[in-house]
Amino acid sequence: MNNAILRSCAMYSAIHLRNCKNSTGIFPAPVYFLQKCYQTSSTRDVSNLIDINLNEDFDFESESPYSNFDFESISDGDAEKLRAFKVLQLEVDLMRQQGEKVPIHLNGKRWKDLLNTPSECRPKYLQNLWMIEMKVKHEKEEAKKRYEVYLELKAKKKEAGPKRATTSSPIEYSLTGTSLFHRVYETTIHRFYHYKLLQAEWFGPKVIVDCSYESYMNPRNLNYCVKQMIAMWTENRENYNPYDIVFCNVDKEGTLWHKFFQRMSAIDDIDCPVHFTNKHYLDIFPRNKLVYLTPDSLETLHEFNPDDIYIIGAYVDTGNFYPVSRAKAKKDGLRMAKLPLDRHLHWVTGHKILALNQVMAILNDVKDGQSWGQAFKHVPTKNIGSSTLNDREEDERPNPLTAKTIRENFRKNIVYDLLFQNR
Repeated sequence: MNNAILRSCAMYSAIHLRNCKNSTGIFPAPVYFLQKCYQTSSTRDVSNLIDINLNEDFDFESESPYSNFDFESISDGDAEKLRAFKVLQLEVDLMRQQGEKVPIHLNGKRWKDLLNTPSECRPKYLQNLWMIEMKVKHEKEEAKKRYEVYLELKAKKKEAGPKRATTSSPIEYSLTGTSLFHRVYETTIHRFYHYKLLQAEWFGPKVIVDCSYESYMNPRNLNYCVKQMIAMWTENRENYNPYDIVFCNVDKEGTLWHKFFQRMSAIDDIDCPVHFTNKHYLDIFPRNKLVYLTPDSLETLHEFNPDDIYIIGAYVDTGNFYPVSRAKAKKDGLRMAKLPLDRHLHWVTGHKILALNQVMAILNDVKDGQSWGQAFKHVPTKNIGSSTLNDREEDERPNPLTAKTIRENFRKNIVYDLLFQNR
């Protein structure tokens, strides 16, 4: 125990003295290695984390919840990567001893993601994993309580014996019950929604979801993207006249589709009408009908054309907001357009970027005959403030181009041309 306390103190001192370059000779070799580890801005290059003075038999705290994890199974026989995982274990365990929000259970995938995460982003990443762990723990406790209540009610019902239903009791589907109608089961509702999607596949309008942006997203944004894709597909099938959503450029070996399959394992079922393909959309649909919806477009979609096929990029970026969708559309030689948010909304805060399910809901409303102002009710109110509709008329002309706007558009076009040049 004393050795563990001394080791924690040495690591704590190394953290606070990481900017003191002249103090490296004060500490022994293992502590200097830990200091070097905390100075590294990113651990993507494992060679930067390894010091030849680190002892392979470095003693870990036996009481640590991570001491029983087999790091050799995820290091792929690489001694340097194994050492990096050991140091990462010390870092996480030190945060846990200091009372920070760190998860107790970490699988091999989480350890790999943590190793590839920059050191300054690790505390926030661990905090997110801790929140997920606490949420799962709370849900298990609530499920256990509900099961106990269920067993208690079942025992009481068994003791009371059979009892005829009355008008004040819950609905009982039987000849002697409170309802003579057939029960509508959840499976029946799903079949009804799936039947509408099958009709849309043959006769309905189509929307393309471009799934080729996986390399531009980190693990966190990938999770957000998968959630939005599932919400988009689920909300679309509940529409009276849904779109036929076609997921193009799908990499079945990629992380995006793997996470999507984990949350919707029924997509391989023949009864689940999820239309996905690894082909490019230009190989399936005519170029003259395709319109790429991107918030970075210079053109605005003033009128909805039911004959056009709109493309939505499956791309979520919560930090940098690179115009990759516009660059992709320009590279493919497609028409581009953005939703007329400036024309109908008073945008207050945040970037004018909507989630995939929000764009899908807006397109469904416009397709069904609603105006843009009515369809923009799906835009979060936190971005548009209390006043939602703009006072400008529908036939108002857009603002004329100024010299400043022309310069900005010229710079953007240069960036868009160079963005995909080296890819």
